[in-house]
Amino acid sequence: MKKLVCIFTLLVWVACSNPGANTLVQEELTKVKTELATAKQNIESLKSQIEPEGELVHIVFFDLKADANADALTAEIKKLEGIEVVKDLQVGPFENLGDQRALSDYDMMMEMSFDNKSDYRTYQAHPIHLALKESAKAFLAAPPATYDYIKD
Repeated sequence: MKKLVCIFTLLVWVACSNPGANTLVQEELTKVKTELATAKQNIESLKSQIEPEGELVHIVFFDLKADANADALTAEIKKLEGIEVVKDLQVGPFENLGDQRALSDYDMMMEMSFDNKSDYRTYQAHPIHLALKESAKAFLAAPPATYDYIKD
């Protein structure tokens, strides 16, 4: 892959410095672009073979500020439903049932699933998710905690 990028850079330089070689360089650039695209596809294919297949479940726990408006945060979180790869989004406040083992340090949680890790990476980089991370800061007393697992 590194070799292809170097060849690509060299061809661009030759094309810019020698207009007479432009046609030949354009043909070579097309070949290199095709090889780069094929290499990228091969990498993605190998990644999917290495990573376990299955639905990924993503859970996030939130510790809210004392004066935080939980309904407003819930509305912000629900915007994640606009991301095409997000499945089964659930949001809810902690329900105290008297169990001493409960994660009572957290006031709210959200849970969602993805078809695979690739979809999760798409979600992580999505503008709606990035906007939520920024807007949620106003509600949070501490960074959120996450838990992820592959469903059987």
